[in-house]
Amino acid sequence: MVKTVKMSPDELLDYLEKNLKIHDHAEISYNRIFAEGEILNIDKSEYNGVPGFKVLINLDATSLNPTIEIDLIEFKEELVEFLHNPQIGEPILIELY
Repeated sequence: MVKTVKMSPDELLDYLEKNLKIHDHAEISYNRIFAEGEILNIDKSEYNGVPGFKVLINLDATSLNPTIEIDLIEFKEELVEFLHNPQIGEPILIELY
C-alpha cells in the first residue's frame, strides 16, 4: 500500500534530505519528464556558491546511457510527483502543490 501526501517543493526537499538513501528506488515526474530507478549517489555539495541536491539515478530502462543526474533544487518548481520506495519501510507518493 502506497501512502500519498501533498507537499510543497521545499517540504519535499526537507523530506528527501532526511529520508532518501543510496539504493532506494524512486520515480520522479518533473517538467514532462519521468525518471524511474535506483538511487546510486546523493550529492549535496555547493557549486559556484549555490547549494545543490543532486541525485544520480540508474534508470529502469534499456538505453545507451541508463544513468542520469538530477539537481532537485534546480528543478524543484517543476516537480510534479516523487515516489520514494525505501529499501526498509513503506513507499510514499509525494504530490507537489
